[in-house]
Amino acid sequence: MVTLALLLASAVWGWTFVLVKDALQEVGPLWFLALRFTLATLLALPLLWGRREARRRRNWRWGALLGLALFGGYALQTWGLVFTTAQKSGLITGLSVVLVPLVAWAFGRRPSGRAWIGVALAGSGVALLALGGDALAGGSWWGDVLTALCAIAFALHLVLLDRYAKEGDPQALLAPQLALVALLSLAGAGWQREVTFAFSSLVWIALGVTAALATTGAFALVLWAGRRASAARMAIVLSTEPAFAALFGWWLLGEVLLPVQLAGGVLVMAGILSQRS
Repeated sequence: MVTLALLLASAVWGWTFVLVKDALQEVGPLWFLALRFTLATLLALPLLWGRREARRRRNWRWGALLGLALFGGYALQTWGLVFTTAQKSGLITGLSVVLVPLVAWAFGRRPSGRAWIGVALAGSGVALLALGGDALAGGSWWGDVLTALCAIAFALHLVLLDRYAKEGDPQALLAPQLALVALLSLAGAGWQREVTFAFSSLVWIALGVTAALATTGAFALVLWAGRRASAARMAIVLSTEPAFAALFGWWLLGEVLLPVQLAGGVLVMAGILSQRS
């Protein structure tokens, strides 16, 4: 059930990547994030009702730390995209799966040998998925550095989530972290150009779907899984996101799916299967 829940979250993220790709032609990334996470926070607030953990100070402190790491990942990824290509960004960000065991080790949690095998397989698969295009061409070193920091932030978020979901109430952690991402995104978006909110129906559909399914729904699944699985195992399963993005791009947008990308998908699945007992 844990693997299935994480695969579902990863599939939703891969599918919504197709929606967001078109929506960002009309609205800036930070404004999109601000609106997306604001809507998601409103949807997550009812989950706090009646939960004892939601009234504890540590829950909001943990939620704030998770929110900072999550916002750092999204913001650095967005900033990095200004200076590097989308394909290089996808490659470097996707390799955060390799960083998760290293970050976990830094926090005193030594991954198992099986976890390292799964990470190596999944990381290789993500690299092949990204290298299906001209991933190493274009962009600047500064953009690559920002994107590498983004990958570290996402890895840190998963390691912190692994710890706090096991020590507290996972669902009580959802709204606080989403709220902080929304507030920080709004602050960052305020420095950008003004937005009229006169969006097309495509943007509003993308906002609704990403808020409900790809944010509140997907992160609720990841938090639930975080109570039952290690950070390394979660990272390995969630590394299927670029595979799902490529698959939905082929299915919905008619994008070319190359043999090297199929091979990457097979390696990612091998990494997941290596974690089964």
